[in-house]
Amino acid sequence: MKDYELILKEAKRSMGFVPNSLRVMAQKPNILGSFSILFANIKGFSNSATSPWIGLKVAIKNLIWTAKARKNSRQEVPTYLKDLIGHVTSNAAGCRYCQAHTAHTAHENGVSIEKLQAVWDFKSSSLFSDSERAALDIALAAGQTPNQVTKDHHKVLAEYFSPPQIVEIMSVIAVFGFLNRWNDTMATELEEEPFQFAQEHLSGTWEPGKHK
Repeated sequence: MKDYELILKEAKRSMGFVPNSLRVMAQKPNILGSFSILFANIKGFSNSATSPWIGLKVAIKNLIWTAKARKNSRQEVPTYLKDLIGHVTSNAAGCRYCQAHTAHTAHENGVSIEKLQAVWDFKSSSLFSDSERAALDIALAAGQTPNQVTKDHHKVLAEYFSPPQIVEIMSVIAVFGFLNRWNDTMATELEEEPFQFAQEHLSGTWEPGKHK
C-alpha cells in the first residue's frame, strides 16, 4: 500500500467513496497531503475517534513527501512558470492584488519586464516557448468564469508536461482561485513593493482598484 492511501481510505470512510480528484492529486503526494491538511482545517475534522491520529500521520508523512519533492525539484515545473501561470489566472479572474504579486514575484524569479509586459500576447510572442504557451493557455481558460478549459487544452498540455507536472500546474491555478477570491473579496491592501512594481511596469493593463 502506498503511503498516501491512508488519505484515500479516510476520504472513503467519511464520504463513502474516494473522490477521483484525490486520486489524480496523489501523483504529487506532497500536494495531496498539504491539500488534505488545509481542507481539514477549513472544513473541520471528522468526528471519528481515529481521525486525530490520521491527521497526525498525514502531517508527519507530508513532511517526508515535501522533503522528497524538494529533493526532486529539478523535475518539477519551473518556479518562474508557476508565477506566470498564477499571473495569467489572476488576470483572467480579475484580482488586481494577485496580479501585482505574481508579476513582482515572476520578475524576482527571472522573468524579464519585456516578457511580463507581453504576457497577453503569449500565443504569438516569440518570447514564449510552446510549452509556456500550453501552460498559460489553460491558465487563462481556467481563470475565467465559467471555466473555459476544453479537451484540447489538456491534449496540448500533455505534449509538454508529464502527469505529475500537470498536477502541479493545476494546483497553481487552483490555489490562485482560492487567493483571488480571498483577496478580491477582502479588498486586501497591497504592500508597497508589489504596488510600486505594478504601477511602474503594468500601468497599461493594471490598476490597484480596491487594493490601494
